[in-house]
Amino acid sequence: MARYDLAVIGAGPAGLAAALTATDEGVRVVLIDGAADAGGQFYRQTAPQLRARRPERLYHAWSTWETLRDRLSAHRESGRITFLTERHVWHVEASADGFAVHALVGPDQKTSETVTAAGLVLATGGYERVLPFPGWTLPGVLTAGGAQAMLKAGLVLPGRRVVVAGSGPLLLPVAAGLAAAGAEVAGFYDSSDPRAFGKHARALSRNVGKMMEGAGYSAQLARHRVLLRFRHSVIAAHGDDRLYAVTVAGPDGRERRIECDALAVSHGMLPHTEIAQTLGARLSPSGSVAVDAEQSTNIPNLWAAGETTGIGGAALSLVEGEIAGRSAAARLRGSGAGGRTSTITGAGSAANSRTRLRRRLTDFATAMESAYSAPADWTSRVDDETVLCRCEEVTAASVREAASELGATDLRTIKLLTRAGMGWCQGRICGPGVAGVAGCALTSAPSPFARPVPLGVLAESPRSEGTVL
Repeated sequence: MARYDLAVIGAGPAGLAAALTATDEGVRVVLIDGAADAGGQFYRQTAPQLRARRPERLYHAWSTWETLRDRLSAHRESGRITFLTERHVWHVEASADGFAVHALVGPDQKTSETVTAAGLVLATGGYERVLPFPGWTLPGVLTAGGAQAMLKAGLVLPGRRVVVAGSGPLLLPVAAGLAAAGAEVAGFYDSSDPRAFGKHARALSRNVGKMMEGAGYSAQLARHRVLLRFRHSVIAAHGDDRLYAVTVAGPDGRERRIECDALAVSHGMLPHTEIAQTLGARLSPSGSVAVDAEQSTNIPNLWAAGETTGIGGAALSLVEGEIAGRSAAARLRGSGAGGRTSTITGAGSAANSRTRLRRRLTDFATAMESAYSAPADWTSRVDDETVLCRCEEVTAASVREAASELGATDLRTIKLLTRAGMGWCQGRICGPGVAGVAGCALTSAPSPFARPVPLGVLAESPRSEGTVL
């Protein structure tokens, strides 16, 4: 069982920044990720077999990725950092000596391996929130992030005529990317009210670069004659064996039908917190992992950075990862596995600069979260026949019955009564829809497993003292 000073779970912007910064400080790091290469969703790499000639055209801030990639390569070649790819973390144990990270190996995920470390950084990212509507399970309907992943990883369009809809800042780069790649963007529909952005003028004005980024995407869409329509939402998707049209409703209630063969839809993102909750980390009122000024959680030698601490984008993730990596390095070098001595707070102009930048980007993220909004009446448009949990084929009628007639007031009870959320995704996809239709809070309960794991792996897993495996 290999042992390191610091383990970092997740090789997206936050995880890379944490791992590279800690390694620069002389800490022995293992970086763990489920993909075959670094980058996460933001820098998801095109399959090498495709031999993309100009991959940089698919990405924002490509030069930042090149710097991260080259630093990682240099550290790996020198042996200062170990990068374990295609490792799918399913459980983490904490003890007085640190953490044991258990991960399924490879695409088959039939075997597991364990690494241990004195400290741990969680950079597990986030996942998309999709609110259900009639027809949302049709082939051709996918998340906005899924459409982006198809384009980046496989150079594949989700369809020839695509509607992009929902709410949130992800929609703009997805629509612009699809249009640039040759898709006809048949419509861009955001349910948010643009007047809401005026309430956050100060935060927006302090982040001119982010505003210019959004303006650039809007200009790209304008060149492709795509009109941005706000206060509009998709209320139904139509098709038999696949999608052929969607119905969109505007602020005046008028509906229009749009022919398309793909719908990329998303209503923002939610943080991945499963591993943090298993370890007993405290969550914030918004449901993200709570951290202090040094990205430390309430668990000794456990840090978190990036979307798992709150959805804020790649730039904020990079800053938080750097702060977490520097904090972890200082603590692990200065006090060993069990201490909590002072680390980077107030230590030098570089650290103060990172702290100020994090504050500014966090203010921007908070403004975005407040301004972007889902349709207020979306639950009323979900008919009883609509499937909410596609893994277990649970309909809206079953969920409504559990809430109104059987007295279910929380997601756990609804799950026990209807099986909604018992499938492969464990409620990540259907959770927001089930909670909305049932009229209860979207909450997540701690689970010993961060992902489904074969029984054979459980039977062969080593037991540490006090484990509940």
